Amino acid sequence: MSHRIVVVGHGMVGHRFLADLASHRLDGVEVTVLGEEGHAAYNRILLPDVIMGRADLPGLTLPESRDVRMSRSRKATGIDRRNRVVVDSTGEEHPFDTLVLATGAEPVFPTVDGMVRADGTPMPGVAALRTWDDADRVRAAAAAGAKVVVMGGGVLGIEAAVALAEAGSDATIVHRGLAPLDRQFDPASGAVVRAGLTDRGITTLVDVRVAGVERSRDGALTSVRLTSGKHIPADLLLVAIGVRPRTRLAEAAHLWVRNGILVNDTCRTDDPAIYAIGDCARTPRGCPGLVGPGWEQARVLAHHLAEKISGRSGPRPVLRADSGVFRVKAEGLEAVTMGEFPADEFAPGAPRVLSLTDPVGRRRVRVAVADGLLVGATCVGDPQVAADLTVAFDSRTPVPDDPAALLARPLAGAAPATSVADLPDAAIVCRCNAVTKAAIADAVNAGADTPEAVATATRASTGCGSCTSDVCSLVAALGSPRTSLERVTVA
Repeated sequence: MSHRIVVVGHGMVGHRFLADLASHRLDGVEVTVLGEEGHAAYNRILLPDVIMGRADLPGLTLPESRDVRMSRSRKATGIDRRNRVVVDSTGEEHPFDTLVLATGAEPVFPTVDGMVRADGTPMPGVAALRTWDDADRVRAAAAAGAKVVVMGGGVLGIEAAVALAEAGSDATIVHRGLAPLDRQFDPASGAVVRAGLTDRGITTLVDVRVAGVERSRDGALTSVRLTSGKHIPADLLLVAIGVRPRTRLAEAAHLWVRNGILVNDTCRTDDPAIYAIGDCARTPRGCPGLVGPGWEQARVLAHHLAEKISGRSGPRPVLRADSGVFRVKAEGLEAVTMGEFPADEFAPGAPRVLSLTDPVGRRRVRVAVADGLLVGATCVGDPQVAADLTVAFDSRTPVPDDPAALLARPLAGAAPATSVADLPDAAIVCRCNAVTKAAIADAVNAGADTPEAVATATRASTGCGSCTSDVCSLVAALGSPRTSLERVTVA
């Protein structure tokens, strides 16, 4: 008798799970996928490229999963745990032996009059940036010269604002904190980011909130009202204040939920037949809301189910801890932070903290060193130094006796940062997929002689795409003359 697997959700993590499961070549498995969107799975990370007109849906679409019963535009509406059945929005029932919830997350909209309808959907002129349809609406609304207010100065808000400005819109960020990116970066680094946004024509208003919206008689958005009393003319309000795990389906089924569906290290819920992965899941390591950890969960779950179904056993993969590197992926705006800084830099035994601020050059570097190792770093405005610090942090390379040397290169213009070909084998080149330099070298040695072939073999460059140039450089350095900067999408 076949083992029936039902997957609810077909985003990037659900799609990766199907690919990883297929790699185990199981016999006697029937897989049904319920996808709420009408599109095939696509790379959600690159939606800002859609706003800039640099990507369309076919360019973001991921390869179709084989040997899967795909049901698009089908929303799961209920789980009957006793009879092991999922009911969808058409009333059809889908029996399962194993259920995988990959329902993702949804944007948070504030309770401000005139922004959302009673059912929680945004009113005209208000949008988020979570789905292809969102990006398509924003691109249409944010025509050249359109006035757009971005609510939220976190990473999503900044990436969206930069994309809007590149597309020709007049973008203004409204942020409740004292500086953009204040959840990840120190205030001085946030101030440098704010200056860099100003250079790109983006106004950033801090320590203020959206209090309401104003509309014309026909209902069109005309302006955004702030808590300071100021009114900002607006054709579009883009809300980017965060997301929350989509757990309503799990809650209605009485699964354990607390800021996400609670799962163990194999991504199993409190029901032994039900698993959860991606943004909707809360593992023992938390709910980071990033695609990399979600792909890790997909890999671990696929292996676990393969062993469970086939009866085979072997080395079991475990959920790797997040690398702790946080990067802003915006056009021309380099900002990265990693590790931890002490709450009190002057406390006895605290890591040694050094910083360099260059407001005119729009650069800021801050490092924390303990026991001769880099334990924390922030870098804004200097990609070469950011790359060096990331390698030192990842590989736990001993720092110079005087850690001030870590700060000197931005101003001194010393030797260029380490080439990707000179990185240690253990250095991570593709952070989304945790692909090391050694893994890429092995793929090239095995015959993957183009960046596209390396992407297929290792998945490097198939996430956010920020490592694409490094992958191309590494393939070229390892002996292949055929390199390309084309972004590749693989399963």
